[in-house]
Amino acid sequence: MSIRNSNLRPRFWTLFLYVLISTSLFSSCNKNDENILEGEYAQGHLVVNEGVFLQNNSSVTHISKNNAITQEVFQTVTGSILGDNLQSISILGDEAYLMVSNSNKIEVVNRGTFEKTTTITGDFANPRYMASIGNDKAYVSTWGNFDDISPKILVLDTKTEQIITTIEARGGAENIIFDNKTNKAFVANSFGTTVSVYNTSNNTLQTTIDFAPNNPNQMVIDKNGKLWITARETEFTTYTSPTGNLYKINTATNAIETTIPLNAGSENVGGKLALNPAKDVLYYNFSSGIYELPITATAQATTPIILNNAYGISINPKNGDIWVGIANFQTLEGNEVLQYDRNGNIQNTFATGVAPNQVIFLP
Repeated sequence: MSIRNSNLRPRFWTLFLYVLISTSLFSSCNKNDENILEGEYAQGHLVVNEGVFLQNNSSVTHISKNNAITQEVFQTVTGSILGDNLQSISILGDEAYLMVSNSNKIEVVNRGTFEKTTTITGDFANPRYMASIGNDKAYVSTWGNFDDISPKILVLDTKTEQIITTIEARGGAENIIFDNKTNKAFVANSFGTTVSVYNTSNNTLQTTIDFAPNNPNQMVIDKNGKLWITARETEFTTYTSPTGNLYKINTATNAIETTIPLNAGSENVGGKLALNPAKDVLYYNFSSGIYELPITATAQATTPIILNNAYGISINPKNGDIWVGIANFQTLEGNEVLQYDRNGNIQNTFATGVAPNQVIFLP
């Protein structure tokens, strides 16, 4: 004889739901925990300080979420100097890649602790910028040494930190952008008048886009997938020019769709370029100010949003704050990054190392 308990089913389902919800919450917490990188430098901002050429005084400044400043992070953690001319930092997963240009090396560190993972060296010189191209691979632009080592693009396996192969490059191979819609990498050849277009599927130079007589510099991709490039006819003895252009490129056809002349008058076209979080407003600079320009514009902006001599421009992708590097190549004093809100109102000033050219916004 069996006895039916009318309370059994409600109790069973209550217990089942409790276990289900608890398991779900536990899994969710574990998943989130996996995405939280531990370490003193895991959050906040990193500042790339180039240093003075040939003085081996490059450095990295960390600014915490509470605006606490730590100078010379690499030196503090590793006990060794970083080297000469830190050009850029790229974040790929849990690693930070430091392009120490004139020391001919790439330092790889854990971006949370800044403990060194490895140092990448080889038959290359003057590494400049890195871009992930997917599938655990990255491209690195290099200048060469103007003697026996030619400019080249390094194809790097970011799992093994080994150079898989190299691709030919043009003089002054500089800023590099990967377009995942076309699987192309665009590299600005700052010593010449072209941008090289690489097919990342087979690691070959596909074609070049000519901007003569202007020298391409920095690049961004807007919300519509268009590539924007700053270029100016640079006087290489002074690295200045009162004129230049902003170009909009169709990444599918490599065609120049829009050319916006830049005339700085008695000033100089700076060549810096950045995008707001929505990727529909450009920021570029003349020698005394920063201008904002909608991607729908056909003529240069007339009034600067910020008045200062920017050495670097970086935009916080979360809130649109504008971070500006001010460089003093003579003394440590006067090197700083200024934080402005999106309307150009000053928020904070932070001391840095020598010649801050970029701010990295960490998660």
